[in-house]
Amino acid sequence: MLPAWPPSREGILSRALLPLAVAGCLWLGFAHPLPFLPDALPPLALLVPPLLALIGLRAGQAGQAFRRGWLAAWGGHLAALYWLYLPIYQVGGLPWWLAVPCAAFVAACLASAGGLFAWAAHLLRRRTPLVLALSLGLCWYLLEWGYAVVAGFPWLPLYGALAAWPLLIQPADLLGGYLLDGSWAFLLVLLFMAPHGRRYPLLALLLMLAALAYGWWRLESEPPDPLPQGSGSFAVLFAEGNIDQNQKWLPAFQRSTVQTYLRLTEEMLAAHPGEHPLIIWPETALPFNLMAANPHTPRIRELAARARCPLLTGAPGFEGSRADMRVYNRAYLIGPDGSLAGYYDKEHLVPFGEYVPDWLQWNFLEGLLQQVGVYTPGTRLSPLRSSGLELGMLICYEGIFPWLAQQRVRDGANVLVDISNDGWFGRSPAALQHLRLTAVRAVEQNRWILRGTNTGISAVIDARGRVVLRGGQFEEAAHWGRARILSETTPYHRIARWLPAAAALLLLGLLFFGPVRRNF
Repeated sequence: MLPAWPPSREGILSRALLPLAVAGCLWLGFAHPLPFLPDALPPLALLVPPLLALIGLRAGQAGQAFRRGWLAAWGGHLAALYWLYLPIYQVGGLPWWLAVPCAAFVAACLASAGGLFAWAAHLLRRRTPLVLALSLGLCWYLLEWGYAVVAGFPWLPLYGALAAWPLLIQPADLLGGYLLDGSWAFLLVLLFMAPHGRRYPLLALLLMLAALAYGWWRLESEPPDPLPQGSGSFAVLFAEGNIDQNQKWLPAFQRSTVQTYLRLTEEMLAAHPGEHPLIIWPETALPFNLMAANPHTPRIRELAARARCPLLTGAPGFEGSRADMRVYNRAYLIGPDGSLAGYYDKEHLVPFGEYVPDWLQWNFLEGLLQQVGVYTPGTRLSPLRSSGLELGMLICYEGIFPWLAQQRVRDGANVLVDISNDGWFGRSPAALQHLRLTAVRAVEQNRWILRGTNTGISAVIDARGRVVLRGGQFEEAAHWGRARILSETTPYHRIARWLPAAAALLLLGLLFFGPVRRNF
């Protein structure tokens, strides 16, 4: 007869040590703030699903499982997302005494997924080990995907930590980031089923080795190439202005801002004579209406025409009358002849930074929220085209949403470009978290990603999620790299739209028809 599982439902292990372990794994896997530790400890993030499952299995009641799982995940989210108050305070304009609890509230909302996972583990505790592990893997996938759709801030999926080691994320071209996380959750929970027999951890280890072997094969079959040459390759120039966000929007500083980007670009072009790169300036690099009459636009157009280079830059866009003005977070593409080749308007805006959610449109909050941005979501989503490049645009945290990159590639993008301004994060782990979340889109879509930022981290990411060029942070600099045009799509790209429904149906099948342990 199989031993009872779990051995004990109560005790200090379930009440304190397990929640602390969950919080610590999230903290070290994503935030890694301790100077004596490596840059990241991604394997620790993989321990979160089985630890949350143990919390649920050891709880005496379903409500208790949910509360303990939620509090454990909340502690980890607070540790890994402590920086959230910075953009809410600096971008949104909320006072710090409101920004801090607002950040804690966001962390609590996201952490509720951990409570639901522990609750699911408690409800599924009567299932056989294999069905339990598979059901929880599907739950993990559906929770990550569902929270990304509903909450709109999917910042701590497991793949965001695993991307530090590209070997671990290669199956994302088959499964996508979220289903890859669900697969790892299934394997780690199954590995913890040792009390039921050695066959379960043995099966988990064999499947893990298969995943690692696939990752090794994908990386070996496409060796890293920081400077690809030949047909389908092109040069790219990033300019990082490191412009102070508190001064940039003041009219008196517009001239110096433009001069900084012009100087950085011209110096790098002079160091590579005869080259005609794609020039990338970051999100809202130009703090004025590029299409209106002003003394700066002609100089920018002249640079592109003189260098015969397409120039991509962020700047606000304005449409409508003075009484009904719509403002967009826009990316402009200036062609090699100096004319406007197209523009893209940011589709997915940042709550509290670029707009106020409808549920906070209350009269008594008008004074507190008057500095929050009033951007309008964009509808011009087609790739920006120039000289054979089909640039699928993502602005700022749009890079963390897999369906946005999916749509850009479906529309014909052969390169993905993410322009961002991570200066609001300060010297917190957020910029690195942002980079790694975005890198998984490259594997999912088989596209190189060009990431240009104001204060770093600018990067070129190849189609296997490897950062082949990485700039610094908080330094005025220009970077030169090369990338490759790709047109082939991945299996994940072709099946992505069907995965959530298929996972939900499989989970329902397991719930209704899966075997139940007799000795519970």
